[in-house]
Amino acid sequence: MAAVTEQDALEALKRVADPDRGTDIVSLGMVAGLVVKDGNVGFSIEVEPERGAQMEPLRQAAESAVNALPGVLSVTAVLT
Repeated sequence: MAAVTEQDALEALKRVADPDRGTDIVSLGMVAGLVVKDGNVGFSIEVEPERGAQMEPLRQAAESAVNALPGVLSVTAVLT
């Protein structure tokens, strides 16, 4: 099984777009604190407080995108 890297995770997250801005969340600088260790990936998605509740589908899409990578055992994404 291939080991997933931070770059792999970022490439997957580039396929997730902010629905209001139409640009990927990596280019928008929304991804922070990315950590990859032994197939476990964690990161936060920074959003404005007033957008927090409506961004839950985006958080789930980001988790799913990274989870689909070979070598990923778990993914935890939080909105901050």
